[in-house]
Amino acid sequence: MVPNAPAGLEPGLAQLIQKWWKRHTLTFLLPVMYKAHTHDWMSISMDCVGCRLCGVVHICGIRDNIVPCSLQLQEDSSMVCTYTGIVVKTTTLYDGQTSVAEYQADHLHPLCAHSILPAKKCMSMAHKIDIVTKITSDVIDQLFFSEQARSARDFEMQRYNRKIKKSFADYLSKSRVCFAQANLLDALEASMRAMSSFRKPVQEDNIPPRAHFVQVQRAIVILLSRLKVPRPYVFTENSDKIKNLVVSMIYVARDGICFKGQVYLPKFPVLASILPLELALSKCFETQPKIVTDGENIVKMCIKNTNFCTPLEFPTHICAFETTGHCTCAQGEEHYQH
Repeated sequence: MVPNAPAGLEPGLAQLIQKWWKRHTLTFLLPVMYKAHTHDWMSISMDCVGCRLCGVVHICGIRDNIVPCSLQLQEDSSMVCTYTGIVVKTTTLYDGQTSVAEYQADHLHPLCAHSILPAKKCMSMAHKIDIVTKITSDVIDQLFFSEQARSARDFEMQRYNRKIKKSFADYLSKSRVCFAQANLLDALEASMRAMSSFRKPVQEDNIPPRAHFVQVQRAIVILLSRLKVPRPYVFTENSDKIKNLVVSMIYVARDGICFKGQVYLPKFPVLASILPLELALSKCFETQPKIVTDGENIVKMCIKNTNFCTPLEFPTHICAFETTGHCTCAQGEEHYQH
């Protein structure tokens, strides 16, 4: 057993930690559970992280954690662990059998209310898939092919240029303070080094054709159609909550979601270089950037609470666009679902 793994773990998670420990044990720089340092966490699973320096493991929801959760209070009064991003505590309760109208009827007219509520109509899987497919298609069009998307790319370019000018001016100012002769080539090199940590602005040619997003769309549809979501997330074409959830999932797909060795959302690395900046969501799309984090927390919570009868299976996405700039996805535009 791994020396620093809490007791009482599920077998699958314990094996995952064992594998992580064996893979990284030779790279630990400090003694096991050494306290006098700041932990450098790396992900093991959705609710489990390990320190790459000392090997200590943190698991959300385990009572005997060596390193307890670092909780942060959110605007909705929920408590989120800053190590994993998992919602640990929430004061918002969702009852799948009670609607707002029914609650108000019971509260305002208790004598006239029915003691037994009528059963809710279950939406068919086919209908749910059609709705999620339509919303996902619309969101992809909006994020990558709309006028708002072009405005977001212009916003990113302007922001990038301002950073270049600032880094160039900062170098020249530093030279003047030190009474040193300013060399323009050195200033350009300093600006290039400073900008190396920022993403290059997205150009129109960097956006792949719509056919390239079919696999992203299918992956999101497969996940959301199988999840047991809270009551406020009603699957209708005009649902803003479902739309925000889809926007969040497209951003989360940059890294994917994996829990206990099972992939629930594949990783699509190309999205990291072409998605609009989260800062641009408010300016160009009239959407608050916090919906990305909120949606990720909701989906992770739903994954933990949903009993999947069969594992999720996703089609393999093979395309040479990232290396050649030419999309080789399944025979073009006619496969893109609207």
